[in-house]
Amino acid sequence: MSRYGDWCARHDVAPVVDPLLLIGAGGLVVIAPHPDDEALGASGLLLAAAQAGRAVGLVALTDGEGSHRGSTEWPPERLAARRREEQALAMAELGCETAEMLRLALPDGASRWHDDFAGAAEKVAALCDRTGATALASTVLFDPHPDHEAAALLAEAVHRLRPHIRLLSYPVWSLRHPEDKEVDVEGLHPFRVETPIVEKARAIARHETQMGGIVTDDPEGFALPDWFLRHHQGPFECVFWHMRPGTPPGAEHFETLYRGDNDPWGARDSAYEIEKREDVIQFLGDDWQGSAIEIGCGEGHLSAALATRFSEVTGFDLDPNIVARANARHGAPGRVEFHVGRMPDDFPDRPFDLLVLSEMLYFLTEPEIETLLSRACRKSQPGAGLLLVNYLGRTDTPLSGDDAADFLRMVAAEKLTLERSIRRDRYRLDLLRFRAPPGEA
Repeated sequence: MSRYGDWCARHDVAPVVDPLLLIGAGGLVVIAPHPDDEALGASGLLLAAAQAGRAVGLVALTDGEGSHRGSTEWPPERLAARRREEQALAMAELGCETAEMLRLALPDGASRWHDDFAGAAEKVAALCDRTGATALASTVLFDPHPDHEAAALLAEAVHRLRPHIRLLSYPVWSLRHPEDKEVDVEGLHPFRVETPIVEKARAIARHETQMGGIVTDDPEGFALPDWFLRHHQGPFECVFWHMRPGTPPGAEHFETLYRGDNDPWGARDSAYEIEKREDVIQFLGDDWQGSAIEIGCGEGHLSAALATRFSEVTGFDLDPNIVARANARHGAPGRVEFHVGRMPDDFPDRPFDLLVLSEMLYFLTEPEIETLLSRACRKSQPGAGLLLVNYLGRTDTPLSGDDAADFLRMVAAEKLTLERSIRRDRYRLDLLRFRAPPGEA
């Protein structure tokens, strides 16, 4: 639990990131409790997905028929139809006119308690399948409205059915909480995306029934207040990343894998490993010198290849057996050395010109990735590089290769600059550069 004021202070200074890093390599599905929530809280995600040509799905939990219960001119059926039209127009303003719409038509204000809510997760999961979604976004659980809470619970249920999909949350009405309100932020990591000011303003304006100018015979009817609109048309939108549950395998897993002379991934002579190492060296280019560190070095084959570019290469792995084999195969005292170390706790206390994280990042949790990055920033030489090599197949770890790489790039958004990135069929390479600390640039 956290005080809401403390949580706001944290997400108000969270890294500003590329929305596509939050979404991942595939499509995006957004759950909107009512027509207008998609425009208010998820415009940045939706527009980015549309502009990148990604498939987009929108789940309308309710049709919002309860916003003007006192109107006789706009009974629930007529209001619901109008709000559906407004939502479609708003999505078009965000470039999502071809988005697949899933309208659950649950009762406004009571969606969570309707009999059809129980089967909604299967329907949303099927939409995620059809759109090739790598991310599912909903309102956050502590948004103070029963339908917003229901949307968050629905997203969690879908995630249990499709655990490989990233779960994201966006706040809409959370700002109504007092600062001392206790909110459950366990497992949430805040990021910010730039608000698409013009497109978002147009999308919000499409929800005319909520702006106070269409339904005129219900003085008690709902209208979005000015202070609320000003907040949601600020320069940034908040998006919360749900950390993946589960624990990566420990040292005993690797001890078993490497026991004897085992080469479980064919690192010595498989075509995949040989071609990948050659690709890494070519991707890096020739403009390197000084020292390199490889974390998760295994038998040291990539470290040995790096020695063609660097005068000093040091590899680290947590299994003593594999480190001994690396030293036996490739060790050259003072030039290529290998040591036992568990990351991030044993991050080397030495400067480097290049840090290589090759197919090991997804064996860490998100907090461990943050800690590793923080320690690396303290030891990097000015202009040093960070090379990420991530497998894109099944990893049997809480984070996939894409998840781990994108998460690191997001938490590093204000500390490193992406120099280049490529995506192969089975792996991806990302080269980043450490920025100089303030005053040293």
